[in-house]
Amino acid sequence: MRISFVYLFIAASGLLAAQTHRNPAARWDQIYLSPDAKVPVNPSTLVLETTASLKPGSALDVGMGNGRNSIYLARKGWKVTGIDISPAAVKQASQEAAKLKVEFDARAGDIERMDLGRDKYDLILCMYVHMVPIKNARKLIDSLKPGGLLIVEGHHADVQSLGLRPVSGGPPGYMTNQLVRAFERLRILRYEDRTMQAEWSNGPEGKAPIVRLVARKE
Repeated sequence: MRISFVYLFIAASGLLAAQTHRNPAARWDQIYLSPDAKVPVNPSTLVLETTASLKPGSALDVGMGNGRNSIYLARKGWKVTGIDISPAAVKQASQEAAKLKVEFDARAGDIERMDLGRDKYDLILCMYVHMVPIKNARKLIDSLKPGGLLIVEGHHADVQSLGLRPVSGGPPGYMTNQLVRAFERLRILRYEDRTMQAEWSNGPEGKAPIVRLVARKE
């Protein structure tokens, strides 16, 4: 009976793991609910640098996570919509915003199934949401206002050859110049492809191959 129970437990655990792998929302919920997860809490350096001199407008934060960038922008006067596939992350973002008495629109959802509108946002962030910008490039470009900026940061696919596994267990990262090709309709203002301190990283000393893109809709 004990042996049967062990086999049943293993089978159930394997089924749960498989279901979690197929369900990105559940996978990210596990990360944001884990006390051991190294989830970044400070605003992105690239976001700080790029928006420092910008006049506040409307912003979309794709894969906002715990709201670290959304809340920062909202406190600076931006009208922010933050979207994340993880309900747990959205709850954390909403709680932090309430604690700081900051208002922004936090939504749980998958942007692949959402209508983002046209000429709607002055700023769009896609931070460490590998392949989401690639799959939704046309939608993101259309939703930017003329003059609007797109900011993307994430791992390069080289993380695989270095034996580094993405924190999320999801797509490993962007291929060389993949973001440049996907957003060729925009004017590329900044593009980096180098090893640097990563905001999401399990590499040595927190360093990993990172890709950064800042582009403007003309």
